[in-house]
Amino acid sequence: MTDENYWDLLMVDDFTASVYMAAYDEGVGSKTRMVLGEFINDGESVLDVGCGPGWNYDHFLKYGPEIGDYLGMDYSKRFVRVANVRNSGKYIHGDARHISQPDESWDVVILQDVLEHTNGYKDPVNEALRVARKRIIITFWRMNMTAGDVINDDGNDGWGASYSQKDWEAFLNSLKYVWHQYDYTSAYKHKRDYYIIEKEQA
Repeated sequence: MTDENYWDLLMVDDFTASVYMAAYDEGVGSKTRMVLGEFINDGESVLDVGCGPGWNYDHFLKYGPEIGDYLGMDYSKRFVRVANVRNSGKYIHGDARHISQPDESWDVVILQDVLEHTNGYKDPVNEALRVARKRIIITFWRMNMTAGDVINDDGNDGWGASYSQKDWEAFLNSLKYVWHQYDYTSAYKHKRDYYIIEKEQA
């Protein structure tokens, strides 16, 4: 594979990429995806930025909601390839900081556990807001509750950042949209944060 990035190399091969996160109880039917689905209505179109090997689409097909159009996008060409093996044509290669979609072309944009890997959140969030009609859904695997942002900008777009929750929410307050925060603690005693930004409630 040419032009391999951090995630392509980390996955080693297509099989490893195809089962990524399922081994951590984060696949189809996981609590993480069940909660995610609560913020999407039947019939809404979904752009899934940072889709990985495509678990969200498989989850929606089995558990709902009954979404409209769906497109998954990931920075890893390997993830895109293995996802398209299961659902051909549903996934494309792309960068969360430069989303190649028209303005307000998707009802919902998902950024699930993506921003930890982009070494900064303003560009991906602004891009998601640009292409979303109704709302964007953001999840964080970890938030920094005490210090400021921690950035590891080593150029590999791997696990590079943890963000100050205080600074993050100050950024959200600077936007013109209404936002909500939810969280839950997994069976592994890990707290995951969900942020919903509503464009229709500006």
